[in-house]
Amino acid sequence: MKTQLIGGLVGGVILFVWGALVWDVFPLHSSWMKTAANEDSILAAMKESMGPRGVYLLPAMPVKSGRTPEELKTAEKEWARKVEAGPNVLVVYHPAGMSSMESVQMIAGLLISCLSAFVASWLLARSTAFNEGYLARVAFCGVLGVFISLVTHLANFNWFGYPGDYTTAMILDSVGGWVLAGLGIAAIVKYRQPSAGTANAAR
Repeated sequence: MKTQLIGGLVGGVILFVWGALVWDVFPLHSSWMKTAANEDSILAAMKESMGPRGVYLLPAMPVKSGRTPEELKTAEKEWARKVEAGPNVLVVYHPAGMSSMESVQMIAGLLISCLSAFVASWLLARSTAFNEGYLARVAFCGVLGVFISLVTHLANFNWFGYPGDYTTAMILDSVGGWVLAGLGIAAIVKYRQPSAGTANAAR
């Protein structure tokens, strides 16, 4: 468990540094970031039209409660028409605003990265790659990045229509980060042949 904790710490720091680089230094995410004209007018309209903090999908899906089957079918047809005609919007809405990169967020981000790397270390120690060579252990961590991309980024691309440039950037971010974290984790979390004294004591 000690090596897994150390692997989580090392891998987490690597993930955190990688995240800082790809968001602030490298142009990986700048390609998909778009700006809107008349931003102030849009924000004012959102404050007037939207309710509490939450995730808003526009056009909104029909509410099923309180409607007859016929009414629901009509509402679903109208919703489908609006979706096909566009525009479509998915908004994470904070009406009261939120902090901009406070130290608390940075610390929380580092802790999340370390926790994620610890889980990866724990899984690696229980996998067949644990007894294999260094590159096999690095590949195991890299595959975790592929798994994350499949269940999140590609799923969002399919179900919510996330743009291709955003999806590509996030996949490269995830896979690249976990390959690099794997370089550190694999150097620490590995099989160690027990010494003769330890083996005899175990018997």
